[in-house]
Amino acid sequence: MTSGMAVTGAQLLGGRYQLREVLGTGGMATVWRATDDVLGRDVAVKVLSPQFAADAGFVARFNREARNVAALSNPHIVTVFDCGLDDTTPYIVMELVSGRTLRQVLDEVMALPPDEAVAIAAAVCEALDAAHAAGLIHRDIKPANIVLSGRDVKVLDFGIARAQFPAGGTRTNGVLGTAAYLSPEQASGERVGPQSDLYSLGCVLFEMLTGVPPFAADSEVGVAYRHVHDDPGLPSERRSAVPPKLDWIVARLLAKRPADRPAGALAAREGLLTALAPDQTAVLASPAGSGVQVSAPTAISRWRPSETVLAMCLLAALAALAVVLVTEPARPAAPRLLPSQPAATYQAHQSSPAGQATSSPSEPARVRGLSPLAAAAGAFVGELETAQADGQVSEQAGQNLFNQLQQLLFNTPRDNPTQVEQQYAQLLEQFDQYRAQGQVSGSAAPTLRSEIGAIGTDLGAG
Repeated sequence: MTSGMAVTGAQLLGGRYQLREVLGTGGMATVWRATDDVLGRDVAVKVLSPQFAADAGFVARFNREARNVAALSNPHIVTVFDCGLDDTTPYIVMELVSGRTLRQVLDEVMALPPDEAVAIAAAVCEALDAAHAAGLIHRDIKPANIVLSGRDVKVLDFGIARAQFPAGGTRTNGVLGTAAYLSPEQASGERVGPQSDLYSLGCVLFEMLTGVPPFAADSEVGVAYRHVHDDPGLPSERRSAVPPKLDWIVARLLAKRPADRPAGALAAREGLLTALAPDQTAVLASPAGSGVQVSAPTAISRWRPSETVLAMCLLAALAALAVVLVTEPARPAAPRLLPSQPAATYQAHQSSPAGQATSSPSEPARVRGLSPLAAAAGAFVGELETAQADGQVSEQAGQNLFNQLQQLLFNTPRDNPTQVEQQYAQLLEQFDQYRAQGQVSGSAAPTLRSEIGAIGTDLGAG
């Protein structure tokens, strides 16, 4: 398929799929509404973006993941029908789901009734259990990837899912996923297992209950800092309609260490349902105007109450730093689907501050002041991104300086001044080397040097 075809929507893909209209465009792919001429049905077709289609390794993984997801059979997972290669363009053919994403619903009503939020989360747990049992980690659980279709809940977009290594986890080749919902281990580039998806689900549940994600800030690096250092508090403290007994399961899902989260998706599901009174699990009504109808969850299987509840949120924030330099430059927000449009596999890659959900203009501010260190780090990363886009900082220099900053901020004990001094000195030395080599140049050079100095001052290492 040529790039011109991707723009006009004309012609046939794979000899049988007539592309009709674009449903959404994300960082890695474009999703089309299409007609399968062989079976005479409408489908959704995800077409890999050209920059990834040129990478043989990425294409191999794309096809492998399509086959893995196609092998899953669960009513809460969007079905994959086919995958193939048209000329040099890989594509995946999926079930076309009519409905609205949870993101669209939350943008309208902000928060959901607790029983409905729990029902949605429990359905997502069923989808995750099926995927985890097959060795797949979703890696991008967020409201835009959950579709509410009539009385059904479906999980979309396993496009960045990874099969587990034999040891039971996955290792990233860079941060993938959405900053506001990333797990600590995913953000820090550590091995990722099933509990990573549970942490992301905890962030989604927190937002369904309160109307906002666990953390907000003026910048992505601000969100990063808060994920590392701040306690999001209890959902019942943010919204009085939330039963305090739901605080317990939310805290478990958002535990810092994977081992302190529920043992699996079914354990999380049982914890969710246990938090509701028996009469609340039978019939779940929808709020007026929400347009959401969710079937009551089915029988409970198992739960391990012996797991400890620890404090919330660890290093999810590193993702916010990584997204700036690992992904492509930000671009204008993609248009939202209208309520009547299909939601299948459409990720709303919309630009909003700090990777957070958009909110009503009348919504009161909920952002607490950032520490000087968070503000300094945010200024440095923002300038680094701009300078790299302008050609004043090479890609190698930008990536390595980011990695060094990540090491300094998140992997160096703050109570060890010697290590802090050493890591800061390495950042400074690396910057000076790149500047001398011409890989950091122009007006960005003195600005970045000044911002590194501010970071050192706030760390007590300057």
